Amino acid sequence: MKIRYKFIIGLTFILIVSVLVMNIAITKVLNSNMEKGINNSLKQVMNSTHEYIKYKLVTNSSKDNQEALVEEGNYIVKYISLNYESKCDIKDMNDKLIEGNIEEEFKSIIKDSNKMAIQGKAIVDLKYKNNGVNAILTYPIYVDSKYVGIINIVKNYDSEYMTYKKTMNIINGIEVGIFIAIFIFSFLMTTRVTNPISKLTEAIKKLGNGDYDISIDEHGKDEVAILAREFISMRDKIKEQIETIEAEKDKVYKLEKGRREFFNSVTHELKTPLTAISGYAELLLTGMVEDKEFDKRAIERIYSESDRLHKLVLELIDVSKGIYVVKKEFKEVSMKKLIIQSCNDMNIKANKYSLKIVQNIGEGIVRAEEDKIRQVMINIIDNAIKYSYGGSEIYVNSYVKDDKYFIEVINNSKPIPDEIFNNIFEPFIKFSERENKDSRGLGLYLCNEIIKEHDGKITIENGFLIKIKISLIVLK
Repeated sequence: MKIRYKFIIGLTFILIVSVLVMNIAITKVLNSNMEKGINNSLKQVMNSTHEYIKYKLVTNSSKDNQEALVEEGNYIVKYISLNYESKCDIKDMNDKLIEGNIEEEFKSIIKDSNKMAIQGKAIVDLKYKNNGVNAILTYPIYVDSKYVGIINIVKNYDSEYMTYKKTMNIINGIEVGIFIAIFIFSFLMTTRVTNPISKLTEAIKKLGNGDYDISIDEHGKDEVAILAREFISMRDKIKEQIETIEAEKDKVYKLEKGRREFFNSVTHELKTPLTAISGYAELLLTGMVEDKEFDKRAIERIYSESDRLHKLVLELIDVSKGIYVVKKEFKEVSMKKLIIQSCNDMNIKANKYSLKIVQNIGEGIVRAEEDKIRQVMINIIDNAIKYSYGGSEIYVNSYVKDDKYFIEVINNSKPIPDEIFNNIFEPFIKFSERENKDSRGLGLYLCNEIIKEHDGKITIENGFLIKIKISLIVLK
């Protein structure tokens, strides 16, 4: 949650609690003052009415006080009701009604109060209604230190209650107004403080993502403005350093790219001539083929591949010294000759695994780096030999179709697992750690890169029959 919302929520909570506490306190004070005023008013009513009743009873000297109360009761009730704008009941000490005009709704309250009045206590009860309050005064009548009866007086104090309610409404209105004013002020102030911080945060995120075209308000003298100015200064310094780094990077990019490409492919380029040399040398050493023409061809291949290997090693030495840049030499290549030669070289290894390379090679001329394409063929046929399973033949087909030269290498095998197949042309992806301890998982990656450099395409069909298909642009 943002700081602004935290601050507003916290302040709102404090204001609401404060308003509620203040409202409750003020309500209690005003209500207490209203009730105190009613009590004081009733106290005066009690004193004056009691004196009047004593006077009426004492002046009636022909009868005792209780009989005089019964006789004068009707007059006393009318007098009190008229002069004090109230209702009145007079009862004897046994709680028996002598005279009165109080409504039935107050009887239950009066009944409880009379029990205490019999014990000589004066009682005041308040009964609230929607827009007013009635006060019930109950006290014992005594003459010459003797209790002769009980009087109940019900007086209306709606005007006092309305004054109390109006005062509360005014106070509530003032409280709400103050609350709204503080809330608006707080909202505006927090917005003014936090908006620059939010913009600065967004600017930092953009800077982290490499976007240097950032503009933020840096006017003012407060802490936020100072922070904004320092941020702009930091942005300019970072931008300057990045531009310097990029300029230096461009200077060495071409050389570094050539060296990196060479080192990525050097092991596989070395493997291509070594495969032919070791294969033919083994056949000559064991004397498995007694054919002078084959011996001559084998010696020529060993010589030519040794010479190519020698040149590769010299190039590697030059690259390691940083004095050689790899150059691409494209020329017209007879694909039939190159593929047959590659198959013949790999036949030696295939025979060791009781495999036979079946060739169906068509004519076709492409413009390419001959050694690179030879490297691709050796790698793909080598993979077919290593991963053949459930069959004794590897098929190498090539043909021209739709101005493209297609090459297919097909072998029986176990299906490639999905996690391997889906990333088959990525570097360091290996089909089996157990079967290829010396493999680095770069073979198919380099093959794919070489074919892309020749504006071609390489695909693999998975299953119990693995088919690698290569397409290159054929020269007409």
